Amino acid sequence: MNIKIDSNFQFSVASIQYTASGELSICLTSDEFPTDIHYQYSASLGNSQAEERPSVSLLQYAKSYAASANIKPNTKDSYRLMCNHLEAYGDITIDKITTAYLQDFIKYLQSQGMKPGSVRLYFQKLACVLHDAYKNGLFDDRILQRVKRPKREQEKKSFLSETELKKLAHHRLSEEYNNIQSMFLFSCMTGLRYSDVQGLRWKDVKRSGKHLQLEFHQQKTDTYERLPFA
Repeated sequence: MNIKIDSNFQFSVASIQYTASGELSICLTSDEFPTDIHYQYSASLGNSQAEERPSVSLLQYAKSYAASANIKPNTKDSYRLMCNHLEAYGDITIDKITTAYLQDFIKYLQSQGMKPGSVRLYFQKLACVLHDAYKNGLFDDRILQRVKRPKREQEKKSFLSETELKKLAHHRLSEEYNNIQSMFLFSCMTGLRYSDVQGLRWKDVKRSGKHLQLEFHQQKTDTYERLPFA
């Protein structure tokens, strides 16, 4: 394929590719020039561009993303469960994804009797996968932006009273549950998440003047925290 820019020079097309920002990048070469010339123009993200994208399975892409992404083990479990639901719902190639497909996936999750929080969680994981596909030039991110996501509902939270906690502390469990009971009570008294309690070591207990305090790395927020003991 040749492109004639003017009456003096003839260029050959070395490569054509779509960028993540939705532009068509054309690399032109010519014997008259020592370096290649790159030409870009804004391209519409319609069906014509979708046909140029390779056909990649959404399910396989999601599994590969979950396996290779730098994410925590608990988060990987969420991706694994999302992939299970996606497989049950119906796989599709990324270039064929529509807003209706994504909207119906939310309805499918809701039909499984999930709580709103779980529906939001699994769709959020799918959205992360699609955003990565967008960065790789495989997906039109505007399709995802048009999806009506489930609203966050205010959930009534219940708490154990001090009397209930004392009953639990004095309740004798079998030896295999001793550690679980201790960790649960420690979480209740300190407000720490299970993921943080699980990683605590004696070296995290520090002395500050006449008092002791915990100094640890909080997993969810990725911050360093200090928690004084009363």
